Amino acid sequence: MVKIDSFYFGNIIINGRKFQRDVTVAWNGEINEKDGSHQFNKADYNEIMLRDPEVIVIGTGTVQNVKVDPAVEVAARMNGVEMIVKPTMAAIDEFNKLARKKKVIGVMHVTC
Repeated sequence: MVKIDSFYFGNIIINGRKFQRDVTVAWNGEINEKDGSHQFNKADYNEIMLRDPEVIVIGTGTVQNVKVDPAVEVAARMNGVEMIVKPTMAAIDEFNKLARKKKVIGVMHVTC
């Protein structure tokens, strides 16, 4: 089972592995590093949807600089996918709770 162990500015530890970039982490343990961005757009959403999640949890950074394109939220609702958008620390808590029982993908911004 995947678990996000901890987070501090610029770093995230998942199953004991340290990452110093933004990450996408899935309920099945798949972890992908990604370039830091302050946008979560339709292309990001479409890529995640290839994995057929039930829930997408977006960590918006320590001061919530990541913005979610409103079209993405509409698309998620239309596809029956729950979307949770919170500051990264709170998003990690949500991800860890949900990963035990649902197909959840977390997109975690590790800086601002």
